[in-house]
Amino acid sequence: MGYMRHLSVPTDRAQEIIDKIKQLDWVSYEFRIHQKGENLLIPLNSEAPVPLPKNIGGEEITSEPIPMPLRKQSWKQIFEKEIGEGVLSNLDDRISKGHEIIGDIMIQPAHRFVDGRPEYIDALVRAKMQTHPRIRITLFDFGVKGKFRIRDLEIAAIRIDKIIQGDALKSLPSEILSSETIIKESGLRIHLDPSKVYFSAKLGNERIETTEKLLEFKEEIGRPLAVCDLYCGVGPNLAHLLSHKGLTSSILANDLNPECIPYLFRNLSPLKSKPVPNFEGIFHITEDIQVANMDALELASDTNQHGCWDVLFVNLPHESLEHLPHLIPLLRQDTPSIVRGWSILPTDELSTLSNRLHLISSNRSSHSEISFKVRKQYGAAKSMIGFWIRIEPK
Repeated sequence: MGYMRHLSVPTDRAQEIIDKIKQLDWVSYEFRIHQKGENLLIPLNSEAPVPLPKNIGGEEITSEPIPMPLRKQSWKQIFEKEIGEGVLSNLDDRISKGHEIIGDIMIQPAHRFVDGRPEYIDALVRAKMQTHPRIRITLFDFGVKGKFRIRDLEIAAIRIDKIIQGDALKSLPSEILSSETIIKESGLRIHLDPSKVYFSAKLGNERIETTEKLLEFKEEIGRPLAVCDLYCGVGPNLAHLLSHKGLTSSILANDLNPECIPYLFRNLSPLKSKPVPNFEGIFHITEDIQVANMDALELASDTNQHGCWDVLFVNLPHESLEHLPHLIPLLRQDTPSIVRGWSILPTDELSTLSNRLHLISSNRSSHSEISFKVRKQYGAAKSMIGFWIRIEPK
């Protein structure tokens, strides 16, 4: 069979790391997690990056894999047994291979079928759900819609005592068909509904990395950090920061999508016991936390917020760089400050990105440090990048 990549992890951290790797969908389910010496070996699939991010933990090794028992078939085997061999190779790769798991939901890429839904798509969903027994519901993903760029989702199947699809779904009560779920991420429980709000489970590792770097920044400047997150979504970045006592002094959490706000109150520990107000403008929910449901550029024009923040999160991938010049005034000028952002750019613009970010930050200071990392290809000609800007005092 030959050797394949595994992640070797100590047994006392095994469950934590296994959960993290499964959440990122980097585990090869065709092979077993098994013991070798004092460690457990987790088989990695082809989607796992090379090398793995350092903060995952464990050590990458090559080792002979142990196949799952034959009674546990892969979804491909189950699909071909029902539909026939050769069909899978003729399907669009995005539909056949692509899917994302968020909590107990599987999101299956699809497209609108003009002539009705072909037989193979229901069989494909059934096969995948059979090999992922923890999946409660599968949703077809038809792309994004609306000004909030929320996924256009439709229920494909639900598991009760069996997998239910098609017209049989119409007879089920709405509470059973709920697409609300809980993400377990580094000990946190993040509530959301992917049909109402944006959330990327694949950014989980970057949220951990961000927290680690900000813990170092806090030690450097010698005090807790004032953090402004103008595109906070349901608050996953802030939830990670708040899990470290004393890391933050004050927080401003804002999102334009009103559906995010109730989830924000469920996900940020200091807000869980607070009632959700009717929002107009910025609310001081606690002494240290402000929450807003506003256009970020309108909020950034409020001079009361200028010069207040040590850290600025900018996660509006399609427009981050256009918004950033208007957001820089929010940062403090008497101490170093940090911008942590994500953007989707044409791949041929990556070579000029550092200069572009330097030019944007020069309005605040002539001294800045820029770094960025390509996360993944986004379509044929674009890349998703995560960037850091450290701006020194004037």
